[in-house]
Formats: sequence, structure tokens, C-alpha cells
Amino acid sequence: NVLLIDDARTRRNNIKDAISNLDHSVTDCFSSNDFLSIIEENKPDVLVLDMDTWRRGRVIYNYFRIGKKLESVPILLYNADEDTYFIQDRARHEKDHVLSKPVEVDALIEALQHNY
Repeated sequence: NVLLIDDARTRRNNIKDAISNLDHSVTDCFSSNDFLSIIEENKPDVLVLDMDTWRRGRVIYNYFRIGKKLESVPILLYNADEDTYFIQDRARHEKDHVLSKPVEVDALIEALQHNY
């Protein structure tokens, strides 16, 4: 079960289609409200997260201490700056993986296949 967070519709749809082709179930969201609701309802096996989208919602995520709720979920972070670690109140998971920007869909899928 993959949770995809990206507020760029075309890119999100391309990534969702590519992940679905790997026979993973994918839940996608593009807003803070969607993300908060999904995290409360069920726990994904991996979170695929666009860094720019995270930055835009960071204040609300920090307020609700989302980092603590994500401690046991590995994160594939993409479009990140080099040496980025990004989630307040969350210890790094051993399976976290960071892809520096710019990231192509193929590179993201390869990282997903290789690491999860």
C-alpha cells in the first residue's frame, strides 16, 4: 500500500500510473486535508513524497505532529535538495530514501522497486 503525495496533478497521475503497473495499490493525495485524513484512517507501507508539496504543508503537519505518526513508515522523498532531512519530530527510518531534484518518474519507480 503506497501513499503518494504530490500537488502537481500531471506528475502525480504519471507516478500513480507507474506505481500501479508494479501491482502496488496506490492512494494519492494533493492537499494537506487529504493527507491528514488518510494518515488517520490507515497506515501505508511506504510514503512517496514530493519535497515541494511537503514544504507547502509543513506548518500544519508540524502542528499536528505528523512526524510521530510516520515514524514506522519508510519514506521515499523526491525532488529534494541534497542532504535533506525534512520531517520534524520523526526519527529517520532505516528504509528512508532521498532523491535529489529534478527527479524523473522512471528514476522514482526504480528507487521504489529497489528499496521497497
